[in-house]
Amino acid sequence: MVEFIIIAPLLLFVCFGTLQFVLLYQAKSTLDVAVLEAAREGAVNHGSMQAMRSGLARGLAPIYARQASAEGVANALAKAQADANNFSVIKVLNPTPAAISDYARPRYYPDEAATYTEIPNDSLMYRDSSISSGASSRMNIQDANILKIHVHYCYDMYVPLVNKVIYYAANVIGPIGTGGILTREPARPDLDPYGFPKNGDTLCKIQLVDGIKTGRWPISLDSEAIVRMQSPLRESALNDSPNPTGN
Repeated sequence: MVEFIIIAPLLLFVCFGTLQFVLLYQAKSTLDVAVLEAAREGAVNHGSMQAMRSGLARGLAPIYARQASAEGVANALAKAQADANNFSVIKVLNPTPAAISDYARPRYYPDEAATYTEIPNDSLMYRDSSISSGASSRMNIQDANILKIHVHYCYDMYVPLVNKVIYYAANVIGPIGTGGILTREPARPDLDPYGFPKNGDTLCKIQLVDGIKTGRWPISLDSEAIVRMQSPLRESALNDSPNPTGN
């Protein structure tokens, strides 16, 4: 009995930790698929950031699913959309600003009575593949039509205690131990309510008092995807949904 009392808390913590890391692996795998979905949305919607964010939300919805019903699907999608808007940063790595400057041209659309500055996407196999026209970007127009995005996403860990330990460790908030995380918080609201993180993530950090109250301890996950553009990329579309600025 004495041995069990000594080992039980540690064994329980290890079990909780294993469960949380399994959930993290699941979340990362789901994010990889969601980022590919976001890139595909961008490819067919002129590189629209808003469309990519919607595609990201659809891909992330399984993480938030709690009920196998139409209502559960709607709730999961709504939560995923909120987090995609507020706790994810989508960065377009390609085409670069230099590539857009090299290849973007104004094009008039009579049916919309509007002119857009965009990178041509038609007849790519017949266009000059040399880099002579891409003096600034040092890439040809075929490469300028490759969409590559990077997504930085805040995933909420929810396994009790372990989520807090991982959050403190990832952000280097201390001391972590019997004199820190378990009995006393390092935060001083008059100086830094975030607990003086040495490796703090701007988007994913949370005030410790809020984390303790809500049980929300997020950690950042990152993923990238590459697809071929299926529509002309418009520079204006890249800015139709601004990224959150974080705390």
